Amino acid sequence: MSIGFPKNVAPVIDIFPDLCGVPYRYGSIRNKMELLAQLGYRRVYLVISLPGYPMYSNPWLSLMNPDNQAGNYSIESILSVGDPVFEHIYEAHRVGMEAFAVMKPYEGGGGYTIPHGKQASFKNRSLSCIGGERVGLDSFLPDHGNMRVMRKPIPNYEQLIAQPITRLTLSFCLDQVEERMGYDRSDVYASKPDVSLINYPMTGLQLWTSVDNGTYQLYEGSLEIREEVVVKPLFDANGLPLFDEPKRSREVHITKLNIPSDASYLAITMEMEQEQVVMIPYSMIRVYGDLGEIPVTCTPYVRNEAVTHEDKKACHDAGSDAADSFQPFSPGTEKWFDTTYPIKDGAGSGSNSGAKSLFKRNGFEFEWYGAGIWGKGWMGGTCYGIARGKMKYMKGTHCEAYPEVREYWLDVVKKLIAVGIDGVDFRLQNHSGMVSDYVNYGYNEPIVEAYRKEYGIDILTEQADPLNVMRIRGDFYLQFVTDAAHVLHEHHKIVQIHFHDCYENPQISSSFGELGFWAMPKVLPNWEKLIELADEITIKDYNWGTYRNTLSTQIKDRVAALRKPLWVHCYIAQGDDLRAEFVEAVVRDDRVTGVLLYEIGHNPYAYNPWVGLIEVRSDGVAVFNKEVLEKVVALFGKSS
Repeated sequence: MSIGFPKNVAPVIDIFPDLCGVPYRYGSIRNKMELLAQLGYRRVYLVISLPGYPMYSNPWLSLMNPDNQAGNYSIESILSVGDPVFEHIYEAHRVGMEAFAVMKPYEGGGGYTIPHGKQASFKNRSLSCIGGERVGLDSFLPDHGNMRVMRKPIPNYEQLIAQPITRLTLSFCLDQVEERMGYDRSDVYASKPDVSLINYPMTGLQLWTSVDNGTYQLYEGSLEIREEVVVKPLFDANGLPLFDEPKRSREVHITKLNIPSDASYLAITMEMEQEQVVMIPYSMIRVYGDLGEIPVTCTPYVRNEAVTHEDKKACHDAGSDAADSFQPFSPGTEKWFDTTYPIKDGAGSGSNSGAKSLFKRNGFEFEWYGAGIWGKGWMGGTCYGIARGKMKYMKGTHCEAYPEVREYWLDVVKKLIAVGIDGVDFRLQNHSGMVSDYVNYGYNEPIVEAYRKEYGIDILTEQADPLNVMRIRGDFYLQFVTDAAHVLHEHHKIVQIHFHDCYENPQISSSFGELGFWAMPKVLPNWEKLIELADEITIKDYNWGTYRNTLSTQIKDRVAALRKPLWVHCYIAQGDDLRAEFVEAVVRDDRVTGVLLYEIGHNPYAYNPWVGLIEVRSDGVAVFNKEVLEKVVALFGKSS
């Protein structure tokens, strides 16, 4: 409890991103915990990684060679401090704080690919997929790749994707669409094309091909371009209708093509202004051959690189193997989003900016952020990548239906107990389950069999209810949490579980925080049974600066009836919750017993830039960020 704030407060440290941001030294973690103790905190939460430090969605948040040019210090930090999880637990206990682990079972890595034939920074940490080699997986998945969440098989798949490509269709919506594109609550992307676009011809359209998704050449074969304006229904990547009524669309037909089957990748570039044409590339780009439509995966995201083109040339001239290595980041780029979002050529900062320049030598990142960060995936770009086929698996998302996966997760819990953790908070959100057409995933054999037993339907041959697939997966997840709770209680440790509003209000949606959102594993657990298992509860809903007590209200009511502690997140940076209106509303909600300050670390290379309560300087010394400290103390006081 804090002076002036009548509820508990606890800070949250995301260990791995902090280690990447600056080179930790001996004593850095001790120094950090001593600062938190000065504020009187009695408990600290530690977001841990699964074995192997799996890569997050941001390619910078990964293990990189120490000589990288991206400003990533993960290896140096780990070598300096030893086991970071143990050190955080030990130093928290040394200053009298409890240490709780936030465990993300589905955080299996694989958030990024490198081109086919390129060598990853670390061997034996990757699996092949559409787009190249998926890198940065945890220690379990490289040997158990088939235990990731599987996509529903497509009939005649191999025959369809092997067809020569004869035509493509691009659809651009001419009516107004809206999509939230950033963290700012007012940042809404609205498109209302000028009516003159109806008769405005497509200019500068070029088609490119590639065999490795690393180097693209201009297609020089035959083609014809025909355009028309039609009124038709529009659908998202899952085949769900986007509007109640048909919309005006500008159809661009590229015909009379002859693209052979060994050209596994295509790219389309246009000269039209970015804001003039909008589409959902995951559903509004279609590819055909003589046998019918070809299953494809489309993307607006262009890969960045760890070394510049000039550096690669210098390495090659010097006879260095470094010219053949590929690390996913660019030096000198202030915002890593700049060259992966659909931007106009030459935009952004850094020498390599411009999606239409980078893709020619780096290729595309497919299924990055699933259907888009904020929702269905409306984009206004002039550069799109197309890959033959669909992802067979979610990137690095373990499938909970396999006993081996649940046993692997349980081993992590047992190891946390062995190194002295006081409790574990289980969190579903992760960076490893990004797919645009998520309703087609969850077709692993144990899930198919469980669905058949529960609903009497073979989902391999009949249509499944996507929510019921998620419920089946949630039942398997519940098995793991039940076993983990038993082990934790055996050792007198506390079980804490994350909850979301979408559990009690499930719907098929990829909007922020919903079940299909890119950071969710597409799992729908029985929240009432989870509450019964838990000793304490975390509500991880975004409030965007104004606490909304109507979010997860059934969950909160049930927790209050059982008189269990309930924590809500106060997002220091990404949620803009450090404001009086948020804190005052939390005080008024009698069901809430505590607030988690998320996250307190400082990530100097993130897109915000991400500023937390404490930052570790380049000399390894941890210091308060004075501006954030003043806000925290003013709103929450110091704990008594």
